[in-house]
Amino acid sequence: MSDKSLGMPVVLAVIGLLLLALPSRAEEARVPVPAACRALAERAGLPLTLTHAEAARAIAYIRVMVSQDPAVARCRLALRSY
Repeated sequence: MSDKSLGMPVVLAVIGLLLLALPSRAEEARVPVPAACRALAERAGLPLTLTHAEAARAIAYIRVMVSQDPAVARCRLALRSY
């Protein structure tokens, strides 16, 4: 084997150790669930504060839910301002 091929695993190991040694990403800011959506959040077992990514997934899910449920209709109305 050449010297170059032996060095690549070492370089990858060092990069891996550096990534592990770096401080983890800071805690994401959490946003409160709107009051009109709390019933749905409790029904789904979600916390009353969500990260941005969790909120985006929840909003997308609410958009495809059946709107005959009054709680879904109230939540959709509250989310129009977001």
